[in-house]
Amino acid sequence: MQKSPVVVFDFDLTLTRWDTADRFFRWMLRRDFWRIGLVVAALPILAPLLIHHASRRWPIRFAVWVATWGRTPEILSMLVEEHIRSLPAGCEAVLLPEALDRVRSHVERGHRVVVATGSLEPLARALLDDAGLTQVPLVASTLRPFFGGWVRDQHCFGPNKIPMLTARGFAPPWDVAYTDHSADLPVLRLSVERYLVSPTPTCLASIRRALDTEATVLAWR
Repeated sequence: MQKSPVVVFDFDLTLTRWDTADRFFRWMLRRDFWRIGLVVAALPILAPLLIHHASRRWPIRFAVWVATWGRTPEILSMLVEEHIRSLPAGCEAVLLPEALDRVRSHVERGHRVVVATGSLEPLARALLDDAGLTQVPLVASTLRPFFGGWVRDQHCFGPNKIPMLTARGFAPPWDVAYTDHSADLPVLRLSVERYLVSPTPTCLASIRRALDTEATVLAWR
């Protein structure tokens, strides 16, 4: 029996208009002045780390920890819903109509569609559910408790998407992959058809140099 094609979608800036986790954590920080104050107070130490790509993750992790300090999983889930409701048009303000149409088209054709994203799992799941995509599996980044707050546990980003997708039953090679970023080159290399969603010129040049075949560009943003 022939297996259904497997289609992997990135999430942020592929299905969405912006980086959803970044916007969510900034929103959480702004809710309490003391959280912003703590991040600002730490800037003399953290700012130099932002210069180099290898050390940039530490200021980001600190900001996430501050944003989530004292918040239980239940509170985080409530904040996700409140954040989405705070948007002018809810999930419709976040998700790209062209992208949703493409996801639904694959689903209607019986393809096995999965979304793999570095965004926060509860946030991406809520946005997909609100868009009526409850049946689409999600492989996303997770958090773990750390000294009263939360820090990254599994980061579904770059090459780490491959073992995380495999663990969920979506092992490579994949039939189709959609992304906006060169960080997904490991996924693109293991996919037969490749689609780039409104890539920057630098990103497009990098991917073209790395791939043995041309990727199709989609102007969704």
